[in-house]
Amino acid sequence: MKRRLIGAFAVSLSLFGLNVVATDTAQAQTASSCTVGVNCPPYSCNAGDVCLYYNSIENGLNGIFRQFTPIPDYRDSAFLISNYGGEGAGQTVKNNAAAVHNRKDRHFGVFYNSNYSCAVACQQILSLTLKNLNASLKNNNASGTW
Repeated sequence: MKRRLIGAFAVSLSLFGLNVVATDTAQAQTASSCTVGVNCPPYSCNAGDVCLYYNSIENGLNGIFRQFTPIPDYRDSAFLISNYGGEGAGQTVKNNAAAVHNRKDRHFGVFYNSNYSCAVACQQILSLTLKNLNASLKNNNASGTW
């Protein structure tokens, strides 16, 4: 089953509030059609992005998911090949993320449950930081927002 990734640009939300500023055009990429250096370029985490990684920092990061909007359930999102490698590419982001690089100027929240619920666990990733998910959230992530 091919997964399609869609990201909208120029969205701004507070960590637990819903203050949408604006959205722009969406772009799509089929993760399963990518092969390093063949069908698509590797993706990197650019300034202003929030990126979830398949592997932890010490294990090379590898698969990347660039998040442009709040996502209440990662089940339809998939990792792509990063400029660190392709391990995890094509895997669902839900319950498979190990690290987050927050290159935005606002904090980012990762949640154990869908719909941004902190009932079990959640972790705030401070702005402009690269951080491994804590033991409660590593490979147990369901949603994320600003």
